[in-house]
Amino acid sequence: MFLRYTGGLFFALVLGAAPARGAESEPPRSRITFTASQFEKLRQAIQSDAGAAGAFDSVKKLADKSLGETPNPIRRIVSEGRLHTDPEKKKSLAARRDLFKIEALGLAYALAGKASYGEKTRDYILAWAGVYEPDGNPINETEFPRLMKAYDLTRTLFPGARRSEVEAWLRRMSERQKAGIRPTSTTSKNNHHSHRLKIAGHVAFLLPDPDLIRWVVDDARRHLEVNLNPDGSTFDFHQRDALHYHVYDLLPLVELAIAADKNKIDLYGYTTRQQATLEKSIAFLILYITGKKEHREFVRSMAKFDAERSGAEDPSIRVGEKWDPRKAKLLFDLAGYFTPSFHQVKFPDGDGLPSFDRLVATYR
Repeated sequence: MFLRYTGGLFFALVLGAAPARGAESEPPRSRITFTASQFEKLRQAIQSDAGAAGAFDSVKKLADKSLGETPNPIRRIVSEGRLHTDPEKKKSLAARRDLFKIEALGLAYALAGKASYGEKTRDYILAWAGVYEPDGNPINETEFPRLMKAYDLTRTLFPGARRSEVEAWLRRMSERQKAGIRPTSTTSKNNHHSHRLKIAGHVAFLLPDPDLIRWVVDDARRHLEVNLNPDGSTFDFHQRDALHYHVYDLLPLVELAIAADKNKIDLYGYTTRQQATLEKSIAFLILYITGKKEHREFVRSMAKFDAERSGAEDPSIRVGEKWDPRKAKLLFDLAGYFTPSFHQVKFPDGDGLPSFDRLVATYR
């Protein structure tokens, strides 16, 4: 437990070796991942606290494994609207695992100081920037902020031309997200738009792009007005009759709010005209987590695809199945950054080892 405080060789030859980050090195010039204070507290905790070191160990293990692997970029990610048995979806999700590896490598470089982590992060990012073509689908592209955080922590390792290449690619991704908005569709009110804002917002704060930041902040507030209800429910909860989608809708909004907070913009505390807030919508889940209430998922869903996925035995979508509270664990780990009491909510089967996401959210 920890305390709370308020491919490869070619790129290494061409770009040069990444400098090692010593234990007392300067913190990375991060815009979306850590504040300088948060980074220092994290680094000290990992060095001195067994719980914190254990939480970081899962990140480091993935980074170590990824050092010996080759990037697997794909031209397009295909997932949204496809059954879990679809061959293209399987191929896409296998390739998308790279984004988790990239994030782990970037974090390991920043916090452990090993030069090879930085070099491999750079190799992976350049491989993806050279192959992947953004298509503006927010569900397919929702994991790219993991890559953005890694770039945030390793940006200084990219020479000028390569940096321009990566940032132009990320800018295209944000532009395609904006271009994909359909104002008359329910996707402009539900989880699709939450994920769209997360992607565009991380690009905006990362670059940074003042015009894009203004658009993201204004549109995020507009979205909260139509997405959140004063009783804590969300548009998605009623549209899909599923806490699964309530969580899936809120997660990207909390991730966006964390990135905004690191740039001194408060989205988490925004209160709609009907007095709805992100905090209320997260707290809405507590009675279901503690077992005082239960919910049978997707019974009255308005989306026909939910029944199709359930019929195809998709493990994540089962009509009539009791909601599993553990599916909200990541949301509560992240939201504890703003509302520390969320880290005190008891989940079934105990908390287990603290996650790295909870560790990061513990320090602010």
